[in-house]
Amino acid sequence: MTFVAGIELTPWFRENVTETLVFSTATTNAEPVHVLNGFLSRCLVGPRAPKLASALIARKSSSWVTAEESLRQMLARAEIPFKVPSDSADLDAARQLLRQLLASDNAVFASLQSYQVAHPAFITNDRTGGAMGLLCASLLLNHASGADALLALVKRLCETQPNPYWVLQSALAGPIDAGSFIISEVGPVPWVTNDVTRTFANDLGNLLRRAVQLGSVAADSLDALKVLANAIEFACVLSYAQVPSLLTTGSLTPLLAVVSPDADTVLDSSARGSLPLMHTAMDNWIASKLQSTVRERLRDAVQDKNVAEEFLLQTTPFSAGAKEKRLERSRLLVAKTPEALEYLIPKAGMAQGPQDLTGPVALVLLDLLKTTMAQSYSQWFEHHARRCGFLAPRRGNTSKRFCIEANLITTLVLAALTEEESEISYDEFLRRLESRFGISVGPTEQTRSMTPRASESELELNRDSLADMLTRLGLARAYSDNTTEVLNPLKIWNAR
Repeated sequence: MTFVAGIELTPWFRENVTETLVFSTATTNAEPVHVLNGFLSRCLVGPRAPKLASALIARKSSSWVTAEESLRQMLARAEIPFKVPSDSADLDAARQLLRQLLASDNAVFASLQSYQVAHPAFITNDRTGGAMGLLCASLLLNHASGADALLALVKRLCETQPNPYWVLQSALAGPIDAGSFIISEVGPVPWVTNDVTRTFANDLGNLLRRAVQLGSVAADSLDALKVLANAIEFACVLSYAQVPSLLTTGSLTPLLAVVSPDADTVLDSSARGSLPLMHTAMDNWIASKLQSTVRERLRDAVQDKNVAEEFLLQTTPFSAGAKEKRLERSRLLVAKTPEALEYLIPKAGMAQGPQDLTGPVALVLLDLLKTTMAQSYSQWFEHHARRCGFLAPRRGNTSKRFCIEANLITTLVLAALTEEESEISYDEFLRRLESRFGISVGPTEQTRSMTPRASESELELNRDSLADMLTRLGLARAYSDNTTEVLNPLKIWNAR
């Protein structure tokens, strides 16, 4: 019998899935501060956060990394005088306050700084959000000509800003020349392989460029930086949601998003139905890549059941992040793979001649992969979609559905309007969201074909609810003739 070595699922998944979509299942806790740092550090080369800031606020366990005496010596040598309380207890209290201000998620450690960016010198090479930052840097610089927008943002961040973050960071960093920052070289987006994925990458890149530009025109750049962090996360969520479908079918997965907080209507049932459609597209894409790998490994033995079973038994389960108890359970699951394969092979007399077993083997491997992952790729998606305001509810696993929350609104408007447009009609805004990103809100051919199907009145109410939210947030203008225009933040936030 031919012997074929099995697949090691951990490196296979990293090379074929996460390095293509550019995300990491090991990281679902990247807060916006990590995401923003990871993105800007991938885009820009220049002065990084000073040692003085880390000496002030970095902690290890329950104590400060830099002792009081060493800290006072560093402060005495600082380029700009930085006075702190002479009393030890007061100094400790001041350090706690500075830590809460500079790192609201307490993510500043001795070897990894993760500051709330308000000054360009506080951009740090944050590994927590590094993969998301890499993808968005590639989208911006390769598909949206974003270099000039980035340099304009740096120049703006070097100017005095009306928030306490910038004042403190400027004092800690000392004088910084905006000209000392240059654009990084980034590689191509790995999932851009044809015209449809290239168009999608262009749309995501344009969203990011506008979010970067917002930081150059807003009255307080900190507000715009928060929008940029949301846009980065949303771009990564959309690439996960749509790229597998674009690669396998050439079309976007329809995503019906609700605005109402209710979760018991047919409309919400329809929105909940969009989620498994998206996850199924991801599973189908991974299965197709597994099938290609199996075909490459088995070669001429693709019809030999004994070879296929032995191949499955030689498979190494997904082990990243797994403890010994889970690993033992995974090994038992591997031992049962021939039994699972048996269920996927047509019974005797039903098959027409020898069967290519690469498809059934791939499905067994997909099930093994999903079962043995300590943290699934769907969990990564749901965490980030929830935090950027695109998935409800915020907690729990019941009634999960696509939604549009207030914190996502500015990002959606930037995704739809060009820099030159001051406003567009509300109907055109909705049309662009659906055609570019697959996001539907009101009654369209796409939403009318969903199962279960929401009624026309529900879809119209959902559309009107989004228009009301846009108006309340100052991003739309309603007229007496029942028409609504969506306003461009790049125009109305330009209050300097």
